[in-house]
Amino acid sequence: MQMNTEPVSSMRLTSLRSKIFLLVGLTLLVVAVAVLLVTQRNVTRSVVASEQQAVRNVLNLLVRDSEARWGALLNDKILTVRNGRSHLVQLGATVRSVLDMFAEQVERRQITTTEAQDLAKKWINGLNLDKGRYAFVFNRDLIALASGKRELLGMSLATVKDFKGHDLAASAYQEARTTGQSFAIYRWPSLAGDGQGELRYAYFAYFEPWDWIFAITDSAREVSEQFDRRRNEMETAVSEALGSLRLADSGFAFILRDDDELVSPLPAMHAGMLDEREPESRSTLRDLLRRIPPPNGDIATFTFDSPEDKSDWEISASRFKPLGWTIVAAVPTDDLTRPATALRFRLGTIFLGVLGLSLLVAWAMSARITRPLQQLSDFARKLPEQDLSAAADIPDHIAQLPRKQPDEVGRLAATFIFMDQQLREKIASLVQETSSRERLQSELSIAHDIQMGLLPVPLEQSILDKIDLYATMLPAKEVGGDLYDYFLLNNGKLCFVIGDVSDKGVPAALFMAVTRTLVRACAEDETDPAQLMERVNNRLAENNPNLMFVTLILAVVDLESGELAWANAGHPPLCVLQRNGELRMLEGRSGPACGVQDGLPYRLFTAVLEPGETVLGYTDGVTEALNPAGELYGESRLFEFLARRPPADAQATTDALIRHVREFAHDTDQSDDITVIAAKRADP
Repeated sequence: MQMNTEPVSSMRLTSLRSKIFLLVGLTLLVVAVAVLLVTQRNVTRSVVASEQQAVRNVLNLLVRDSEARWGALLNDKILTVRNGRSHLVQLGATVRSVLDMFAEQVERRQITTTEAQDLAKKWINGLNLDKGRYAFVFNRDLIALASGKRELLGMSLATVKDFKGHDLAASAYQEARTTGQSFAIYRWPSLAGDGQGELRYAYFAYFEPWDWIFAITDSAREVSEQFDRRRNEMETAVSEALGSLRLADSGFAFILRDDDELVSPLPAMHAGMLDEREPESRSTLRDLLRRIPPPNGDIATFTFDSPEDKSDWEISASRFKPLGWTIVAAVPTDDLTRPATALRFRLGTIFLGVLGLSLLVAWAMSARITRPLQQLSDFARKLPEQDLSAAADIPDHIAQLPRKQPDEVGRLAATFIFMDQQLREKIASLVQETSSRERLQSELSIAHDIQMGLLPVPLEQSILDKIDLYATMLPAKEVGGDLYDYFLLNNGKLCFVIGDVSDKGVPAALFMAVTRTLVRACAEDETDPAQLMERVNNRLAENNPNLMFVTLILAVVDLESGELAWANAGHPPLCVLQRNGELRMLEGRSGPACGVQDGLPYRLFTAVLEPGETVLGYTDGVTEALNPAGELYGESRLFEFLARRPPADAQATTDALIRHVREFAHDTDQSDDITVIAAKRADP
């Protein structure tokens, strides 16, 4: 018995099939226990939350309906006021035309200004408008000069306030002077002094010739009465709608005004609920509703213990400030939890059935899953032992798995087959790419040596005794597009060249070699830098399908007199380091970069290189060098460095500049070729 039992036990501990079954069984068991422990709380919480959300949705709908009704009510009121304002504006246009007529008579000197103003006041005093509507005029001192209402004559309007509490006359005067007109709603003080007064609205306009404000005013009583009538109709409609509304099983909704009056009454069986007191807080429901914070779009929810019903109620309420309403939804707590209890029992029954069925399915599925996995494991284990450079030899049972197993196992098998194919392809490709890369690297290294071999050899000592010349080039890649050259012309003068091709790498290196060759070839019979530049440009532009170009400086220096002649084709200007430490720029652009268009003239510039002065040329790889922060080295930093350099020979100046650029870059990859050439005229 012990010999038969031990292998079975070992199989159960190491078999994937038994582990899957055990995992599923334990998982379902743990889930079942967890569900039994938390179902009552979680299911109740979820269902209650759903019921509460339904109540909040109804309450939100009531709030949105109130907003819509209030918006329609306001629109009606605004439309009525706008119609009244339109009539006031028309009357104001009539008053302005009469005032303009009197002002024109003054301009034509038919009457004096005083006479015209008196006539205008008399006309306004006698202006007979509709009932409750009249015109009046006041000046910058806010004194009523004329009015269709006699008691306004001579009165100061400074104390009259508009509907927002601002000074009516002062605000109207400032706004009308600025914009030409103003509108206001105000309450005209009553004779009884009770603070009520008549609600009116008025149109104000500015009459510039006399610095007057004339106004047309009308009573807003009809507008207010119509607004109140429509509001009462709205409250009646809302009350009828809420009377038939039921929340959950026995919940209801009602509306309480700020004056403690009910817009929609409570059901008869709960009519006294508002004045019931909680046993603990001793607060009535009415008191609790008064404590709801001001409206901010949220719904306040709290529990109320009703002593009459001996049950808890969940109260949700929202304030609607424009109408002074508190919209309330009241639902018994038992109504919220009753569906959760029924759901909990149904879920328990269903889960027990699913648990038993799942164990049976898990046992069958674990056997189906583990068999192909074992086959794939054997295949993967043998894969490292194969020659991956030879053709693939996939076993039939592995090759058929993607078709027989259209699931994750089949996709895993397809992935293994694809991995085998890709490994073989990648190894073959890697061998080929490695060979190609080694060959390309070798060719680039040879190209680098050839390009460096094109650079000029040092000048003879007899020439260096007259002018100290040194140049260096640091390509960004194996080969670059910068160039420099120097050589003696037929007339004994020294020609030096610095340039920058528009591209990088091998194309730029080839274009650089062509440019250097052309410069030397054309200089055989031409010593003028501008003419030499024209010939080089024409030859480069003859056959340039890729539209490459090169910025170039051709300079010729007389070794005896120090006279310097140069032409600049779009290159950064030369710098001259004077003996006194100051920096002088050889500004001037002779023409565009070479190779763009043939037949272009280039201008010649001249200067004198005094003994001890150094002329320095550079490419934009210096000024465009980047540091780790992404900042450019820049011309200002270059000029500042050169200006504070003590006098030194050409090589020391060049090496110091290169070192300063590298310190600035701080090991940042070089993005462009760097070339510097310097020539210092010897002291006498």
